Amino acid sequence: MSGKSNKPKKIAKYDIKRRIGRGSMGVVYEAYDPFVQRTVAIKVAHTPKDMDDATVQKLRELFFAEVYSAGRMHHPSVVSVYDAGQQDDLNYIVMEFVDGTTLQEYVTGGRTLNPKQIVDVIYQCAKGLDYIHREGIIHRDLKPGNIMLSNDGDVKIMDFSIAHVDVGFEAPNVEVQGSPMYMPPEQLSEEKRLVAQSDIYSLGAVMYALLARKTPYKANSLESLIYKITNLEPDPILEVNSDVPEHIAAIAEKAMQKIIYDRYESAEMLAKDLTLAFGRLRGVGERIDMQEKWKTLRFLAFFKDFNDNQITEVVNASEWKEFKKGEVIVTEGEPETAFYIIAKGGVEVVKNETVVGLMKQGDCFGEIAFLTRQPRNATIAARTEVSLMSISDSLMEQASTETQVRYYRIFLENLITRLSQATDKLIEADITITDT
Repeated sequence: MSGKSNKPKKIAKYDIKRRIGRGSMGVVYEAYDPFVQRTVAIKVAHTPKDMDDATVQKLRELFFAEVYSAGRMHHPSVVSVYDAGQQDDLNYIVMEFVDGTTLQEYVTGGRTLNPKQIVDVIYQCAKGLDYIHREGIIHRDLKPGNIMLSNDGDVKIMDFSIAHVDVGFEAPNVEVQGSPMYMPPEQLSEEKRLVAQSDIYSLGAVMYALLARKTPYKANSLESLIYKITNLEPDPILEVNSDVPEHIAAIAEKAMQKIIYDRYESAEMLAKDLTLAFGRLRGVGERIDMQEKWKTLRFLAFFKDFNDNQITEVVNASEWKEFKKGEVIVTEGEPETAFYIIAKGGVEVVKNETVVGLMKQGDCFGEIAFLTRQPRNATIAARTEVSLMSISDSLMEQASTETQVRYYRIFLENLITRLSQATDKLIEADITITDT
């Protein structure tokens, strides 16, 4: 910070209300956006005046790495980023405001969670982490202070300022980035080889801290801490807190294995183990899945004119299917009465064993068969991992009349656009043949 301790009254268009947190990268304020009339959180970092230009640029890149990483993600367990910018000597990021506190309060503060609540929290984190990894991002600094728990019990993973993205962007290289206490051995080694299981270790260490009510290791220096994480095992959870069920402690300890391949293969597998370990999480899983579907539809062009309640009705009136790369979704000549919207991934359209087109997230197919009940006139196959939302007449009847009318209006607009494009291509082809 540049010595400024007073709370600003305004940053850009945002009215500053109060300071709600302070971290290594800056200060976080509660603020109000008068244009969309919502409360937001603003993370602010000042540029020290006595710092050389090269270091200032590195810090700026490190700060805005969070925008690059988090801004592309939409998941109920990941904090949303709305805006970012620079003003005078400060950089700022505008985020979703979470009415709650970080998990750090449940480790070193006066708050506590029982084992059932901890399993609930870590399950939500695992689902969010699985989504982050599927987006090609490794968080690299998962710790209690970077996980918010709302007063309603919802988890939000935040602070992607040192995240690694697999599309060529990486934060400035410094000796040790983030919080070593929750880092896996490989992140503290000279190689610093990081994979998805590196985040899984960190989440296991967070789970350990919540269950044991203390950090996994205690050391008087960074060198001592690195040695312990790399070579020693933490105190067994059951010896520290005998109230923890054995099978729950085993999950945290598996996630924290020093050898990468001894940990969970994915965050999704960790979530499944938590579900099996505690049956009541099945209901939580359905809630999270519903929220993820809702947010997916919210950002598709097809549903841009739908209000929140109508999106919820559509989610309730739809079926969702997952397909692996290469799987056939629908086959040419087979009867089909469902209409599909690609929620994630891409497909290819095959006619007479020839690929005649590609479709991506947000595109639709099956309109003609849906309306006429005629057999499919092409085969659709997944060219990546694909999530599809399908809707039939019987399902849509569950929605309100207003939602049905809006849905079918957009449906017909898309169909007319598709038919118009097909007609234009036929005309172009006819002109080409005539000219020839």
